[in-house]
Parts: sequence; structure tokens; C-alpha cells
Amino acid sequence: MKAALLLLALSLCLSAQSVGAAPGLNSDLQSLRAGARPTPAFTRQVVAHILLLAERTHEPQAPTLQQFSESLVAALSGHSPAREDIDRLAGDIEEVLQSAGTSTAGFEQTIQDFEKHLMHAGVPAVRSRLVASNLEHIGREVRGPEGVPVK
Repeated sequence: MKAALLLLALSLCLSAQSVGAAPGLNSDLQSLRAGARPTPAFTRQVVAHILLLAERTHEPQAPTLQQFSESLVAALSGHSPAREDIDRLAGDIEEVLQSAGTSTAGFEQTIQDFEKHLMHAGVPAVRSRLVASNLEHIGREVRGPEGVPVK
């Protein structure tokens, strides 16, 4: 009986981590999918939800985060990405925001994955590259200069 309860608790924790890692951001992106027209207030909400995913000691600068959020909202507006695409995009954003102290190769792979996920969601390649470039800029701020140990 204890083993069954432990297994159930473990599976609930794992599913919560994979599905609800970024619930506010997922909800925002999902509402875009539903056809909501983005407003400045909506973009500020996206900024706030993205900032919640950042490590407190490695937050991106506000203008960089604003630029990324505006480009993301504009790129996804008018498209109908699947829930899985939204989950992947939010997961990639979270990985970048928490990439301080991780490998450069892993960071670069996350940026590439994000760009691919945008294209899979129906965003044109050129626009996907622009949004991914903005996310990369956030990552560089979060990660700090190359070769500097994380404190």
C-alpha cells in the first residue's frame, strides 16, 4: 500500500512539473491561440509571467524582456498553435531564464528548439528567427559574460 501511494505521489509530481511549469505564461499564450487581440496590458501581463520564471539573482533587464514579449505576442497572434506547441515554447523560455551556470551548447540548443517550435506553431521562419534572437538576448543577460563563473 505504501509503495502504491509513493508511486502515485511521484507520478503526480512529475506530471505537475512537465505540464504546469509555467502556468501563467501557458495561459497567456493559450489565450492568444483562442484569438484574443493583444493589448499593451496583455503584453505587460506576459512580461510579468515571464519574469516569474527567472531566477531572482539572474533576472533579465526590463527593456530586453519587454522587447521579447512584444515580439512573441505579435508572432503568435493570429495563429492557432496546439497546446503541445505552447507548452514547448513556455518550457524553452523557462529553460533560457534559468540557464545561468549551464552549458553553452545546451543554451544554444534551447534557442534552436524554441525557433523550431515557433515555426511548428505556424510562425514564418523569418519572424521565428527574430523572436528567437530576442530570447537569445535575454539568455545572454541571464547567463552573463562567457567564462565568468556563476556565484
